[in-house]
Amino acid sequence: MSALAQTSGRAPASPSAAPPEIRALWVDAFHAGIRSPEEVARLVADAKRAHFNMLFVQVRRRGDALYTQSVEPPLDDPAYDPKFDALAHVIQAAKREGIEVHAWLNAMPIWRDAQPPRDPRHVFNLHGPSKTGEDNWLTASPQGETKFPVGYFLDPGHPAAAAYTVEVFVNIVRRYAVDGIHFDYIRYPETDGLLPRGAAVGYNPVSLARFGRATGRTDTPAPDDPQWSAWRRQQVTQLVRRVYLEVKALRPGIKVSAALIPWGKNASNERDFEDAAPVQRVFQEWHAWLREGLLDLAVPMNYARDHDARVRAWFDGWIEWEKRHKHGRQLAVGIGAYLNAPQNTLAQIQRVRRRAGRHHADGVSFFSYANLFPATPSSAPAANATGANAGTGATPPAPPNRAPGRDRMAFFVAGVPAESGGEPNHPGAFHNPAPIPRMDWLDQPSRGWLAGKVQFDSGDPPDGWVVRLRRRGWFSRTHRTITDGNGFFGFTELKPGRYTVRLHRAGAHKDIRLAVVAGRVTTVDLEQ
Repeated sequence: MSALAQTSGRAPASPSAAPPEIRALWVDAFHAGIRSPEEVARLVADAKRAHFNMLFVQVRRRGDALYTQSVEPPLDDPAYDPKFDALAHVIQAAKREGIEVHAWLNAMPIWRDAQPPRDPRHVFNLHGPSKTGEDNWLTASPQGETKFPVGYFLDPGHPAAAAYTVEVFVNIVRRYAVDGIHFDYIRYPETDGLLPRGAAVGYNPVSLARFGRATGRTDTPAPDDPQWSAWRRQQVTQLVRRVYLEVKALRPGIKVSAALIPWGKNASNERDFEDAAPVQRVFQEWHAWLREGLLDLAVPMNYARDHDARVRAWFDGWIEWEKRHKHGRQLAVGIGAYLNAPQNTLAQIQRVRRRAGRHHADGVSFFSYANLFPATPSSAPAANATGANAGTGATPPAPPNRAPGRDRMAFFVAGVPAESGGEPNHPGAFHNPAPIPRMDWLDQPSRGWLAGKVQFDSGDPPDGWVVRLRRRGWFSRTHRTITDGNGFFGFTELKPGRYTVRLHRAGAHKDIRLAVVAGRVTTVDLEQ
């Protein structure tokens, strides 16, 4: 019995089952996995046989869809029939086997190729580099360049781009019985040049104008300007907050997770995190998201070459930091199995399972179904490893001639046999099935949420207005937030009870009284 599983607080489902543990698998849409009924059948059979209990299935690559009830055009790929609803099919197949399905969406990147998408409805064609003014939704460098190493990204600070992205996520929850939604690339793009602090991204003209109005500045901020960096982090956080609250309003029990950045040397304390790569390079302040309760499950992409001593130390440092900073949420450590020999992957699993004092991880997630192991340890790809400058998200290219195979999945149960050269046997990590740990804040909620929107009679949303929320009664603290570029605001982790919402602007205020209920999103619309 693993130390990780022992701490979950939930009894085994049966005498033959292991204690609760997340055993997740990323299934990318760039390779075989869910693109046809045959691929789905093989995926679910493989996952079941290897005792996985959670699948992150990529249903949005770059502004497209592998599901038919979408606000975006279907994936344009010879291996995919646009009439095939891959998401619906995998939900049906996996649920029969007791496996959770989480819809994995690349949030901000929308295109990468030299030629534009063939479908005129694609967001790249409607709001890409050929458009100007407010119709151009792409993030840019200070020089106006819109293509970055990972391609073209929507700008989180553009209100229309943010609203569009929210609708893509919410639409899935509205139409499909997924167990969760999974953010990837919920951030700004990385750049070719590394700066000590900040990055040369976010310079969409609409975003710059919003920043100027919010700060009273008229200059173009430098990439490392602290005020500009804080504003860009705020845009990503506001986007995550809105998606979280809007999907919870539809289905309070749905799980929201994210593939997160842990590049470079690990943070050693909370203050260190503000100087780490996630915050400084791509403005992804995910530690604050956990603290605020904007994620139910953190899945940091701790992809690391275990045979590299420096990178192995970073991996160990990050996973220890992550275990200690869950803030009451769950943690599944992302492992880049494609970077390591199988025995090294087993060693990483063992280290993930170790307790850090009274702290622990809740499970693991492997990248990826199409590319579990390199042909040899020395041929492991260089990108996407913890600390690698070329790291991106959860979709590196697969080596040639690598298709999903049943023999690879058996490794998780059988382990690695003794080698002829006298190497010891490495037992498998998943001997028996395991249930998924409970999320008590969802299963037995004691807190509620509030979401609101402010709208002028003219139709223009108030941007950056201060909203204060106070629970009625003695010794109640005041919660504070600001509206985003679409006038949206929200609060999490609220004690049930009666509250007063106060909207501030230019010395004036407006009060609204309402009630917060445990396990529910209270909504309020304010018109000015």
